Amino acid sequence: MPPTATVDTRRLWNSDDPAEWRKALDAYPARLAALNDPKLLELDAWFWGTLGDAIRARDPSRLTAEELVRVVAWKLARGKFRPNLLNFARAHTEATAGKATGEALARFAKASGDGGENENWLAACLEPLVRLKGIGPATASAVLAAATASIPMMSDELIAVALPQATSSQMYSMPRLQALVEVTRAKAKKVGVSPREVERAIFAEAARSKKPKANAAKTTGAKRKAR
Repeated sequence: MPPTATVDTRRLWNSDDPAEWRKALDAYPARLAALNDPKLLELDAWFWGTLGDAIRARDPSRLTAEELVRVVAWKLARGKFRPNLLNFARAHTEATAGKATGEALARFAKASGDGGENENWLAACLEPLVRLKGIGPATASAVLAAATASIPMMSDELIAVALPQATSSQMYSMPRLQALVEVTRAKAKKVGVSPREVERAIFAEAARSKKPKANAAKTTGAKRKAR
C-alpha cells in the first residue's frame, strides 16, 4: 500500500507560511525523542551531525562501507525494518562502497555545478549507487541528503504528502524520486528552507502520530506473558 499522510503532515504541506515550517523543524528533536528509540536517536544525530562533514572531508567525497551500512540502518530505523536490506549493505566492501558512492557524488556535483540537471539527471547521477545490491532510489537519496541540503530523503512521510497520487508500483522508482525532488525544491523555495529540511519538518509532524517504542522491560514482560 502507498504510504498515507496524517492530518498534521497534510496541514503542513499545504501551508506556505515559513513560520509554520520553522516551528516544525524546531520540534524535530523533541518529536524524535518522544519515539523512545535510543538507536534511532543515535543514528539520527550521526546522520545529520557528523556524516556530511566526514563525506566532504575526503578527496574524492565518498562514504565508507561502514557508513553505508549505518545509512541503511538509519533509514530502516525511521521506517519499516527490513533485515535483508541491512544484510545486503553489510556485504559491500570498502572498495565497492567507496567507488559507488564516490562516483555518484561526483556526478551529482558536476550536474549541479554545470547546469546539467536535465530530465534524467538524477538517475544518471545515482546509477553507480543503485547498482549495488540492496540499494534502491530511497537509500540513494539518503546518501545525497547526507552530503547536500539540496536533496531530500525519499521518505514515506514525504511521499505521502508530496506525491499522493503515486501507486505502489511507482512509489520507489527513480522517476518518482526525481519528481519528489522537484516538488520538494519548489516547496522549499516558497517557505524559505532547504529541500532536506522540508523532509525533516514533514517527518517531525508525522512523528506526532507514531507510537513510541516500548521499553525493554515492557517488551520482555509481554513476550513472557504470551508464552
